[in-house]
Amino acid sequence: MTSQTRSDDATTEVTLRELFAGRRGRLLIALLVAEFGAAVQSIAYSSVLPITARELHGTALFGATLGAGTFTTILVLAIGPAPFARFSPRQLLLWATVLYVVGAGMCVAAPAMVVVLLGVVVRGLAGGMLAGFGLSALGGLFEGEARVRVYGLFALVWLLPSLAGPVVNAAVTVAGGWRAALAWPAALVLLGRLLIGRDIDVVPWSRSQAVRPSPVRIVLLLAGLLIAGTAGAVGGGLGVALLALGCAAAAAATIVLLDRQIGPDVARRRYAILMFLLSLAFFGGGGIESLAAIVGLGYGVVAGSIAVGAGLVAWSLTGLRPSLLNRWTDSPEGWGIVLVGVGLACGLVAALVLAGITALGVLVAGWFLAGIGMGFAYPRISSGMVADLDPSRLYPVANAVEFAETSGTALAAFVGGGTYSVARSMSVDPAVSIGWSFGLLLAVAAAGLCVATRAKATTA
Repeated sequence: MTSQTRSDDATTEVTLRELFAGRRGRLLIALLVAEFGAAVQSIAYSSVLPITARELHGTALFGATLGAGTFTTILVLAIGPAPFARFSPRQLLLWATVLYVVGAGMCVAAPAMVVVLLGVVVRGLAGGMLAGFGLSALGGLFEGEARVRVYGLFALVWLLPSLAGPVVNAAVTVAGGWRAALAWPAALVLLGRLLIGRDIDVVPWSRSQAVRPSPVRIVLLLAGLLIAGTAGAVGGGLGVALLALGCAAAAAATIVLLDRQIGPDVARRRYAILMFLLSLAFFGGGGIESLAAIVGLGYGVVAGSIAVGAGLVAWSLTGLRPSLLNRWTDSPEGWGIVLVGVGLACGLVAALVLAGITALGVLVAGWFLAGIGMGFAYPRISSGMVADLDPSRLYPVANAVEFAETSGTALAAFVGGGTYSVARSMSVDPAVSIGWSFGLLLAVAAAGLCVATRAKATTA
């Protein structure tokens, strides 16, 4: 592609007015409302669960409850869409919503912490059922740069909940208690679901050609995550071995399951692996940004929040115009991964080389660049995965994209935070421990860049 062609492409970018026009625009608004509700709910649960555990005398179940939803969603996505292959979009929406209401109701009315845990599991099941629906629906309704821009908008709806969510949840909790704080986001989710149902029949859909799941590989994935999760508590040399074994098993199982879900399409399989690596690198780095600011550099919680928020704000704002790089390069996703790597490298340098306000500035600026990289890469990869697909393949492939992202995000906590915990158990200096985490995640980003280069060469 010539530079002149790239310039022409950039000038023909679809406007927001065009994206939101007609029934497909109304469906896009409905999906954004549902995503906004999910963002508010996620932040509400993470903010309020400590209070819930204390009042229900369920502190022992706090960790399990916090991770149960993600764990269940990963399980559903790993199984794939085969159990739901006979559903129409309206049936899928209906059953997922019924399960969501049951799970949310259990959490709000729970007399004991174990009921909250079960409610989160049911809610995770519902989330897994619908995880690939929005991606597949929009993949069938929008094409080319319009699809890229649509996917970029979904990062933007997380901005307001991320900035204002903790304050609002604190106010609701003070005024009405933790049950009210868990209940009110459900209204937003249900509003989004109702709006989706109004225009759901515009979605191009046919019965999914979904492959049957592989129980052995699913067990390997879940076992790997569980083993990696125990490494920090065990510590020492055995902790290192458990962390390495668990992460390797979970990563290998994820890649094999993605291959099985997507099938013989080599280019699309590479995009799925790229999504997995990108999510692992970015969310792993985001998980230790605050740690680097507070523990590594000695600043307070405000500095930690700024460090983490810089990347999220940059990602959200870049989502408004994810095609800005098109005029300069044929591979925006590759350059996006480079920027994520720059952010991780800045964290590594800040932790091991610099000190004082200079180190904090490098840490925050680097993570802001990483967020810009996600804003460029994430919608481009999502769009590339579902481009030019037969309607019968949209939902299975979209499910695979969501599985890659969710699995990468879950594993990120172990590669980033788990590495730090194990290193500290061996009396390694805090800054050096954080440096190890950044270094491993930087290697993941480098692997992602290699995959991006190969994927681009395959599709050229």
